[in-house]
Order: sequence, then structure tokens, then C-alpha cells
Amino acid sequence: MKRLIVAALLALLVPAIAGAADAPAAAASKKPTAATKAPAKNSPAALPQPAPAGKVFDAIRKRGTLLVGTAWNIPWAMRDPQGEWLGFEIDIARQLAADLGVEMNIVRMPFNEFTDALGSGKIDVVVAGYSITPQRALAADFSNQYADSQMELVVRKDLVGQDVNRADLKIGARAGATTEAAARTRFPKAQITPFDDERKLYAALKDGQVDGALAYAPRTTVAVAQSEGRFAVATSVEGLPHTVEAFAVRRGEQGLLNFLNAWIAYWKADGWLAERHKYWFESLDWTPRFARPGTPLQ
Repeated sequence: MKRLIVAALLALLVPAIAGAADAPAAAASKKPTAATKAPAKNSPAALPQPAPAGKVFDAIRKRGTLLVGTAWNIPWAMRDPQGEWLGFEIDIARQLAADLGVEMNIVRMPFNEFTDALGSGKIDVVVAGYSITPQRALAADFSNQYADSQMELVVRKDLVGQDVNRADLKIGARAGATTEAAARTRFPKAQITPFDDERKLYAALKDGQVDGALAYAPRTTVAVAQSEGRFAVATSVEGLPHTVEAFAVRRGEQGLLNFLNAWIAYWKADGWLAERHKYWFESLDWTPRFARPGTPLQ
């Protein structure tokens, strides 16, 4: 089944995403969802005034829009060939907005800009497979956990069983993400190269600019399958971090945090969160969305 999923991703997902352009958001879920707005424009007029301390929850309800910070990461958050936002985190954000009774506005940005964006009011909440860490908790408040992920190191095939903590090797990771922090901790002798975009990271690996990439499964599985035998998951590296993900909000927003924790508890008990995770990470049901018009599915 895992091989089938990877094959479908390679046939449908990778070519389509490479050509997808930025456009308004939309995604499917088995539950009723709220309407979707186009992403906020990067202009002073488009940015909301920061809500007073402790009043973000009230500001969201009054404004009628939930400003969601996310970052491109397959299959957490991505766009189909028509430019619509899809993914595990997009389904979560959409349902969250629906339960708040507001519209959803996706604001895409690099991982290392999330906490500043929360503080400035550019976004209300981070929904991006955002791992809980002590360092991040110094700048933002986290909800309870709603998902988890496993890191893997993808390397050149000749390095699979070798010690990769070497000064002559370059390891890429996403800038500001838990993978960058883990790379610097686990491979202090190696040259760590951060990339602010997931696609730039994998392009650098493919072009030989880096010898390995520290990232999360299942995207690592796709990278290996796409490499035509050039890359593999390192077997010499053990105990890479298993992280837990949650919503992040501006410090001191207890009203919003209370709602988010209640939301997580409800949808965990309902089984919907587990069903969405299975849909995006263990099934092929979503891949037809990436088939170009007129192209028959294999």
C-alpha cells in the first residue's frame, strides 16, 4: 500500500504542484465548512490592526475572518493545479473557521516568520504542522497537541550507512523549522544549510547542492521515490525527533486558546481528526485532485 501511495504521488502530485500558481483557497472535508477568502495581500492596507491584548478571539468573531498562518508542505498544506489550497492542515483550518462561524483567510509565509506575524496581528493562529518546542513557547502560546510527525534524513545513496556528522557534508533543512534545530544539534560537525521553502530544499538535494535533507515523512518517502535510486533514508542515524503539532497563538490570548483546546478535544473524540489524518497520509483518495483536466488516472 505504501508503494502504491508513493507511485500515485509521483504520477499526479509532483508534476502538478510544480506548476501550480498562487490562488484562492479551498479544500474538502466530510464535515460542513465555512466559506473561503483569497489570501491577504502583502500591503499595509490589507493588514488588520492588532487586537488589544487578550482580545484576539473577540476580534476574529467581530471581523468575521480567521487569519491562518501556514506554509507549503506536502501533504500538510499545498495547492492543486487550479491553485486551490488543499491538505491536512487546510482541512483543519477550514473546519476551525466553520466552527467559529467565520470565513478562512490563508496567509502563506516561511516557518521562521510565524511568531512575528502573530505578534503583529498579520495572522490569528498558526495551522501548519507546527511542532511544540520550548524555544517557540517563549514567543507564542500553544494549544494541546492534535497531530504528530517523524523526522527522517534523506541522503545520497552512497552515504546511507555512513556517519553523516562530518565537516565535508552539507545537510539541508527548512529555515526556522524544528528540522533546522535538530540538524544543528544532531550533526554539529556538518555544514547545515537552511532553506525558507520546501521545494528549494528538495531542489538543492536533487541538484547536489546538499548531501542530505532532514525533513518529515511522508514527504521524505516521495523524495526518495522521485530520485530514481539516487537517494535513500539514512540508516546510520537513529533516534531522530518525533514531534507533536499544535495550534500557536499570540502570547496571553487565553480566550482563543480555550476555544482551540475545546475544539481539539471535540474533534478527537468525534474521530474526525484521525479520519482526516488517515485520508491525507494513508490513502490515495485525494490524489485525483491533482490530475490535470483531460488526463486519465492510472
